[in-house]
Order: sequence, then structure tokens, then C-alpha cells
Amino acid sequence: MFQPKTAIFRQVTLYESIPMKNYILLLLIPIIFACSNKEQRQESLIQKGYQSLEQGQEKQAFNYFESAIDINEENASAWNGLGVAHYQNGHPYEAVQAFNKAVQYKPDYTRAYYNRSNAFYQTGEYYRALDDLEPVLEDYQDSAFAHMAHGLALVGLENYPEAKISFDKALSLNPENAEIHTNLAAVDYYQKNNEAAVIHLENALKLNPEEANAWNLLALIQSEQELYESALESVNKALKLQPGQPYFLNNKGYILTFMGKYEQAYEDLRKSIVRDENNPYVYRNLGILALKQKDYEEAIRQFENAYKRKSDLASLNYYRGEAFRLSDEMDKACEAYKKSQELEEEKGIKAYQQFCK
Repeated sequence: MFQPKTAIFRQVTLYESIPMKNYILLLLIPIIFACSNKEQRQESLIQKGYQSLEQGQEKQAFNYFESAIDINEENASAWNGLGVAHYQNGHPYEAVQAFNKAVQYKPDYTRAYYNRSNAFYQTGEYYRALDDLEPVLEDYQDSAFAHMAHGLALVGLENYPEAKISFDKALSLNPENAEIHTNLAAVDYYQKNNEAAVIHLENALKLNPEEANAWNLLALIQSEQELYESALESVNKALKLQPGQPYFLNNKGYILTFMGKYEQAYEDLRKSIVRDENNPYVYRNLGILALKQKDYEEAIRQFENAYKRKSDLASLNYYRGEAFRLSDEMDKACEAYKKSQELEEEKGIKAYQQFCK
């Protein structure tokens, strides 16, 4: 197995349309006139900020929202926009802080709760993401995006049956959405139902042949079936759509390893690790590559790098056991095989029975 999760699931942030208020200009009362101008300027800045976000100009958006906040710190819409700018700029923790301000000043601000749930998803705070989605689902029961976000948080908690319910609801509301089909395919895959997963992927790619995450997941399933040529073709399509995507590069390196193309595999795995050095899957896959090349010392080093990051990573403990066994460290090998067995991994169960009983 290689890595689908982070590369498959996707969130959508909500901006908002900021209508200009109709101000009554009381020219005979200068103080009211001044306040109205001040409010109009703030609303104009906020509107420009959201327009900049839609155009992908986050730096300019920051300036507009911060200027609006300087005029009135208690404007929830400005804080929401600032949070979206942080989120789109790859800073979810800063986004959470901004969304906190938005809901502080406007406790019924549903869109800010939705956006904060996405930020919590990115920081791995899945229970908080679910909490924020409660008011969203109350106000937007017919929103496919809200139900999809709910499913994403449940996937983060590895509650796949409940996630499937949420994704099914999202699909019933928006059956032409390729991303929802892809997310359903991922949940089916996690529940070891590859046949159903492939059907969803076929639907996703019919709806949108440029759904990169669908190609990536299809490559994963093909690799499990040892259809490595097909898997390589699929992951290359994903990379053509999203060049340099670290999870896709990691998966390609894994496929190339099992095709015996070790130099190319190493090149792609190193590219992946440069882009995301905290990804445990890439260390595991570097370990598998070293194991295939009979460099057991390097294999152990890479497996331990992965183990420090995620000790229950799929198939990691089985491969750790193999590296230790081939290095004549049977105590450590059996300890690793046992952990693999406890995770109900078929290869680990067989290895423990064969070498440690």
C-alpha cells in the first residue's frame, strides 16, 4: 500500500458576497456623515479583499482585510476574509485564529464556522472540525459541500462507515460532482472494497477526466493488484495534472520500486520528501526501496524515521520486521512482526507464525 489520504480529500472555503449598504446621509449631522463614510470605506475594503481572494491574490487580500480591521476590529466579515487568505496561503493555524475572531464578534456566523472546520481539518483537529459543522448542517441541510466536509472530518477519525453516509448524502445532493465520487471511492478503498471503489472512480473520471486525485487512487488500487504498468500510467496522469504534488511523487516512487526501477524510484521519493519532509509514507517507501536493494542498514534507518512519525502506518511493521530479520536481529524482528499482527496485517501474521513461533 502507498498513500492516498491527504492527496485525495479536498475542502472548499466559503467567501461571501458583501452587498454595499444603503446609507442615509444626514448632511445636517456631520458626525453621522463621518461614521457613514467610515463604514462605507470598510465595506469597500472587505469587498475588494474577497474579490482578491477569488482572483488568487492572497497578498493583496491580506492588505485589504487588515486595513478593514484597522477601521473596526469587530467586523466579523473582515476576520473571516483574513482567515480564508491565511488558509489559501497554506497557514491553517493562523486561519483558525482569524476565524475565532469572526465567530467571537458574530456568534451565528455560519460561513466562518464552515471555514474554521476546514482549517481544523488541516491541523488534524477532527473533533473540532465536526463541532464547527453542526451549525453549518443546521443552516445548510441541502449543501453538498457541508456534507462532504462532514465526511472528511470523519475520515480523519477513521470512522469510514459514518463518512460514507455523509458522502452518500453529498452525492444525492450533487450527483455530478467528481470529487464526491472520488471521496466515496477512497472510503470504499479503506474498507477494502476495491470493486466499489473502482466504480466510483470510473464515474468520477467520466464526469471530470482531469480529477487528479481519482487517477492517483486508481494507481493505488492497480498497484495492489500488481498491475504496475497500469498504475504507473495512472499516477503519471495525476502528476501531469498536478506536477510536483508530493503524495503523487511518493506513490510513483513506490510503483517504480516494485517495477525494479530503483534509480527512478529514488529520484521521485527524494523529490517528494523535499516537498514534505514530515510525510511518514515516503520514509517507509525509501525503506522498502533500500530493502529491495539489500541495504538493510539503510532500510532500518528509513523505517525508524517512518515509525517515529506514525507507528501504526500500513505495512510498516511488517517491513521493519523483514529488515531486522535479514540483519539477524530476530528479537527486534519478532517485535515488529507482532505489531503488524496486532494491526491484523496478513503478511505480518504469516511472518510472525513462520519466524517467531
